[in-house]
Amino acid sequence: MRLFDWLRSRPHPAPARRRVGLVLSGGAVRGAAHLGVLQVLDEAGIRPDLVVGVSAGSVVGGLYCAGLAPVALQQAAKEMNWNRLARLVRPRLGVFDISAIGQIIDDLTGGLTFEQLKIPFAAVAVDIISGNLVVFRQGPLGRAIHASCAIPGLFNPVEDGERLLIDGGALDNLPVAIARDMGADYVIAVDLLPLPTTPAAWPKNILDMWSLSIYTIMRRTRTWEGQTADVLIQPDIAHTSFVDFGQVDLLAQKGREAALEHLVRIKAVRT
Repeated sequence: MRLFDWLRSRPHPAPARRRVGLVLSGGAVRGAAHLGVLQVLDEAGIRPDLVVGVSAGSVVGGLYCAGLAPVALQQAAKEMNWNRLARLVRPRLGVFDISAIGQIIDDLTGGLTFEQLKIPFAAVAVDIISGNLVVFRQGPLGRAIHASCAIPGLFNPVEDGERLLIDGGALDNLPVAIARDMGADYVIAVDLLPLPTTPAAWPKNILDMWSLSIYTIMRRTRTWEGQTADVLIQPDIAHTSFVDFGQVDLLAQKGREAALEHLVRIKAVRT
């Protein structure tokens, strides 16, 4: 047998499967769009090897990594309201107490810790005292997600020893680099704060005004990082509300549509 034929006939080891990371940005109630993305991935048999979440993305990501199905999470989101999530308090470091979020997470997951999750997960917050990102990868899940969702000025921060923790989007709302640090060599990022192509909708109340102001600032934080993802999904939700739970089905559908546009590319990484 000639050398060329022998080399061609030799069995070749299968290429190593790429490690897929999923990054879910913040965006308050717009986080429901993440559910549509996850539904498309699940239906295509694509399961991320790790997930990183910020704010609303940490809620969806944490619950998904705990084993809750996206369809069930969508139904739970439709039953949610701000009276259940936030309690008006005497203003000190925030106007609303959202510690109920941590309890809801614990109730839905049975009080799981990061170490007990089915998929490795990181929740991102910011220590407003040091100005540094805080990446939670161990310990109680509910408390970490609570910290990741603490929008500064609106919701009370989470006191953690010498740290005062707020929403991770204050520094990095789409932390692709963290997914890389966790070992992902193929990153799918979902950005819920796309730049509007036309003026934003006029705010209807103080919550709308507050969220529109804060997320306008967050949109400018490390905007280049999304471009470093292998796939960047941006649902068409620039004119949806940040606070209206009545839009959950619409947001999930927009997430589905955006994910389907990228599905061929995403599936290629598995072949």
